[in-house]
Amino acid sequence: MYLKSLELQGFKSFPDKVKLDFGKGITAVVGPNGSGKSNIGDAVRWVLGEQSSKTLRGAKMEDVIFAGTQLRKPVGFASVTLNIVNDKGLLNIDAPEVSVTRKLYRSGESEYIINGSQVRLKDVTELFMDTGLGKDGYSIIGQGRVAEIVSSKSNERRDIFEEAAGISKFRYKKAEAQRRLTQAEDNILRLTDIISELESRVEPLRKQSEKAAQFIELSDEKKSLEITVWMHELDELRTRLNELGEKVLINATEYNNTETDIDRLEEEYRIVYKDIAAGNIRIENLNNAVLEEERSNTAIHSDIAVFKNDIEHCRKAIEDLEKQMESAKLSDSENRRLTEEKLEEIKRIEADILTTDREYSDAEREFAEAVGQQDGFEKEFSGHSEQLNKMYIRQSELNITVNTSDNMIKEAEEQKQAAEKQLETIVSGAQNLDSERKEVTDGLALLAEKRDEQTNRISGLNRLYASKTEKLKAAEKEQNDLTMSVREKEQKMRLLRDLENSMEGFGHAVKQVLSAGKNGRIRGIIGSVAQIISVPSEYSLAVETALGGALQNIVTENEDAAKRGIGLLKETKGGRATFLPITSVKGNRLNESGLDGCVGFVALGCDIVTYDPKFTGIVNSLLGRTVIAEDIDCAGNIAKKYGYRFRIVTLDGQVVNAGGSFTGGSANRSAGILTRKNEIEKLNGEVTDLTGKLDELKSRTASLRAETDKMRIDIEAANDDLRAMDQDKIRFESELKRIEQVAEQSVNGRKNAEETIARFEKRLSDIRAAAEKAGAELARLCQEISAAEEKSGEDKRIMDELKSRRDSLSSKMSDMKIKKTALEKDLEAVKESIKALEEQSRSIGDSSVKSAMAIEEQNRIIAEKNELIAKREKALESSGSRTEDIHRQISLTQAENLEKERQSVEIRQKIKTLTDDKEKLGAEKTRLEERRKTSQSAYDKIVSDMAEQYELYPSEAASLIIPDADKGEITARLNTIKQKIRNLGTVNLSAIEEYKEVSERYEFMSGQLSDINSSKRELEKLIDELTETMKTRFAESFKEINANFKRIFTELFGGGRAELVLTDPDEVLESGIEINVAPPGKVIKNLSLLSGGEQAFVAIAIYFAILKIKPAPFCILDEIEAALDDVNVSKYAHYLRNFTDTTQFITVTHRRGTMEEADVMYGVTMQEKGISRLLKMEQPPADIEAE
Repeated sequence: MYLKSLELQGFKSFPDKVKLDFGKGITAVVGPNGSGKSNIGDAVRWVLGEQSSKTLRGAKMEDVIFAGTQLRKPVGFASVTLNIVNDKGLLNIDAPEVSVTRKLYRSGESEYIINGSQVRLKDVTELFMDTGLGKDGYSIIGQGRVAEIVSSKSNERRDIFEEAAGISKFRYKKAEAQRRLTQAEDNILRLTDIISELESRVEPLRKQSEKAAQFIELSDEKKSLEITVWMHELDELRTRLNELGEKVLINATEYNNTETDIDRLEEEYRIVYKDIAAGNIRIENLNNAVLEEERSNTAIHSDIAVFKNDIEHCRKAIEDLEKQMESAKLSDSENRRLTEEKLEEIKRIEADILTTDREYSDAEREFAEAVGQQDGFEKEFSGHSEQLNKMYIRQSELNITVNTSDNMIKEAEEQKQAAEKQLETIVSGAQNLDSERKEVTDGLALLAEKRDEQTNRISGLNRLYASKTEKLKAAEKEQNDLTMSVREKEQKMRLLRDLENSMEGFGHAVKQVLSAGKNGRIRGIIGSVAQIISVPSEYSLAVETALGGALQNIVTENEDAAKRGIGLLKETKGGRATFLPITSVKGNRLNESGLDGCVGFVALGCDIVTYDPKFTGIVNSLLGRTVIAEDIDCAGNIAKKYGYRFRIVTLDGQVVNAGGSFTGGSANRSAGILTRKNEIEKLNGEVTDLTGKLDELKSRTASLRAETDKMRIDIEAANDDLRAMDQDKIRFESELKRIEQVAEQSVNGRKNAEETIARFEKRLSDIRAAAEKAGAELARLCQEISAAEEKSGEDKRIMDELKSRRDSLSSKMSDMKIKKTALEKDLEAVKESIKALEEQSRSIGDSSVKSAMAIEEQNRIIAEKNELIAKREKALESSGSRTEDIHRQISLTQAENLEKERQSVEIRQKIKTLTDDKEKLGAEKTRLEERRKTSQSAYDKIVSDMAEQYELYPSEAASLIIPDADKGEITARLNTIKQKIRNLGTVNLSAIEEYKEVSERYEFMSGQLSDINSSKRELEKLIDELTETMKTRFAESFKEINANFKRIFTELFGGGRAELVLTDPDEVLESGIEINVAPPGKVIKNLSLLSGGEQAFVAIAIYFAILKIKPAPFCILDEIEAALDDVNVSKYAHYLRNFTDTTQFITVTHRRGTMEEADVMYGVTMQEKGISRLLKMEQPPADIEAE
């Protein structure tokens, strides 16, 4: 397999279609810098699927499309085609030749084509996988790729080795399998969650479904039984209410007479009770007087006891004071003896303090002398040390100067040589700038004129486009609003129709019969009452309320059809339903005079509905005796006027029942069967009107959109032309700026280079002179440092002796200070003790005087208390006579009260007897009222329950009673049914359908999970097999590449050693790859220490080692030898020839050695600025000079 040809059109600097034909061997592409020769290598990279615009030396992918020049317009697309001879079948296509094309349009659209068929990028990538070709292979090597091989981290070099090992395809398949495995695991997780959730629902829903079916059956039977029981109970309650009314009237008369007798007796009792109360008050006042006398006597006795206790305390206090005076005399003599001892101790301490002061003064004098000697010597020693440090610093400076002089001389000479080479380059590079400058300036002027014309044209187009766009936006907004309105109404209408078709709101039994009639199982079923009548929307709520459950009654052609419906329900146990045969149901209209004149009267119920005349009897039976009124007040007035003989329904759904009960409250205006039917008709009309308007609006919007689209295309084309002009202007300005910069740099660079050469010549002279001077000074300084170090040692010994003496004296002075401080504290403590003794003596004298005065005061208090005791004893004698007089008055008053109390007891006994009779009558009255209330509540509750549960009233329910039924048996059966329903607990009526849906979904999801688990196991097995295959192949290939690298490195470098090492041999698929090399005569620890040419040669050796084990069909080499010198270029070119039997080489180069080895050369020129041209030469001329 080899590359037959390469076709380019619109790619970078090749605007016209060009074709390069390649033969076997080496083809060289040569040309000056900037001619576009490297664009050929970029074209091959691009067509093989390269997605990085940076790798293609652009900012964005659009940059590969020819952008135009001053004289050429940009093109609309770029196209590159590779034509490959597939004679060995390496490409997985059954064709002798394979053509691969890639196209890119300015709109951003991209195409990949293989042999004329459009394919995906993935297909192109897979086609070249493990062939060494492809964007990540080793068939296209440039200077950047060479640098990456050497400078990349060890784990970033793997791509080229994996491609050589042929495991890229396996890695791709493994990644694809892992991606699918991840998806499978995610799907398993989701399915497991769903199945788990469904499992938790299936069994409960099954039970709920069975319970719901049982509930429906029981509920239908319960309705029939319950209505029969209720109607029997209503008859009994009416009889009971009449009997209770008569008994209540008799009880009320007896109760009123008893109340009159009780009032008379209670008045007599109040008079007697008032007299008794007055006597009790007098007795209470006399008793209070007795108590007051007793309290006064108690207080006198208490005072006498207190006075006697005070006298006893005074006598004891006198004894204590006399004892204190005796004790004070003894304490005073002891204090005088202790004071004399303390004065002697003070004299001794003061003598010790004087001795310590004299010793401290002597030590202080000696310490000052020692400090003076040390300070003087320290100054001298510091001067010597400072001088010696300066010598050390100077010695270091001189050593550095001497040691660095050679390096500085060598560095300065290299810099001088570099400046001389730079000067040569600048002088040779400054030419042809004036002609280039004029060419660019003329191009800019012409471009400015064209750009002004284009800008004016675009402005006009934009103004017209903005106007059209505003109109289009307004039309689209109106269309969207109208469309949304139509969708909302259609959706609502569909929902209502679905409810209508599914007979939502109808009972199970009614649905079953109507469905059977619709599909022909039962003949003669016409429909429900709701289906045979139409009601204006303003009356729908009133009619629904009036009919209630009768809306679901089934209309039949005759009695036989009704019997067939009942037979079906019995057969299927589908519940119960009411049938209205046209032939048997004949209702009557209400015929009350004066109804039309009543305030708030609207109409009879049968007059506000429309229906087929054949249903007149049925409609009259249901609505003929129902009056429609405006509101509840009007309904109440009409009902009262006619004695509550018929039912009245208001427009908002409130009801005044026959018999006088009221039913009402809030109503759901959207839930009724009739309301739904009216709503469907209304919505259908609205949708028809809106659809017509929408069609007109769509036509107008489409016209506006077509106009704006055409204008937008024109504006985009004009803007593309303007952008192309702007890009041309930028290129012209950039080129002009570059020319000016080159001219300026040429002048400044030459001047700077000449100045640099002169500066380095002077620096070389200065460095050599400084080095000689520094050497002489260093020898002299070393002798002076030796003498100074000996003197410094002697000074240090003397300093240590002086410091030791000073520290000793300082310690002695501190001890003396501490001793003196302790003595002074002792002296102060003794003085304080003397002071305390003197104060105590003074206190004893004062205390004796005070004790004598206190004794005198206590004797005075004793005499005073004896006088008070005598006065209190006299007061006790006069209190006794007053108390005897008060007791006589109390006895007289108590006798009078006893008589009054006897009279009050007789009156209370009479009142009690009458009150007991009244309470009995009241209890009887309450019992009768409760019984009547209970009976009325029971009656109202039955009527209410019947209306709420079944939307029936007693007059309507009479037709549903089970005839000749025994109440006891019916009640027992009803209780049994209710108990069964209670035993069912909460019932989910929608569980029947929900169980069916959930169980079907559970079975489906379980099957899906089983399939995905099988796929997962197969994928895991595939990944393991791919991993083992890759490990084996990579290890074997790496071993061969390493052996080839060692040999080729030695051949190219003329010796040395080299090795490729896996950083982690246990994980060959993840391991990095280290490159260890040592050119002849060198020890290299890091590749970065090699020169640029050596690094390039190492990368080339690795590249040749890979080609040795797996030759690529063809290779593009883009100036990979640029960093080599001429000798190594020749080595490289000759070595390249060794591989031409298996590999076809296309090398982009400007080196002579490579050109000489080429079989065919293509020259790339740029005669017209920005456009590359090709020239083919079968054999290169012998005198080609390298650029």
